[in-house]
Amino acid sequence: MILTSVVVFEADSPLLVMVFQESEIAALDVRVIAALNTLTILYNSCSMVVSVLAWIIIRRHLVNGQKWAFWVLLATIGFVEVMAFIASAQVGHARWQVNVVQSVLYVVGIGLSGYAIYKPTSRTTDAIEQGGPHA
Repeated sequence: MILTSVVVFEADSPLLVMVFQESEIAALDVRVIAALNTLTILYNSCSMVVSVLAWIIIRRHLVNGQKWAFWVLLATIGFVEVMAFIASAQVGHARWQVNVVQSVLYVVGIGLSGYAIYKPTSRTTDAIEQGGPHA
């Protein structure tokens, strides 16, 4: 949505109003706003691509129990989440609410994925996989 508004409708980055007052925005050089819009486009396009790649890894590999997929997602998305908090600190944590919600969803999702992949199997699961409880 942000990417569409900045690229298609040529709106300014929403970060402007999160960080600056209207009078401060009016005093900014046009090149500063253009630079912020450029970084907004770059960040959001990279974010979209990471999301698509994560979705593909989840749908093709994680759901099939491939443990490497869990570790790739943990490292990649974990790194992005940490960097989001570090970047937000530079602007007074203007996006802290968004970062917290994203991090909670990430921790829950990766935790459930890890549990599903690494949980010990029960005797019932072993029996089903071997052809039934009386096999």
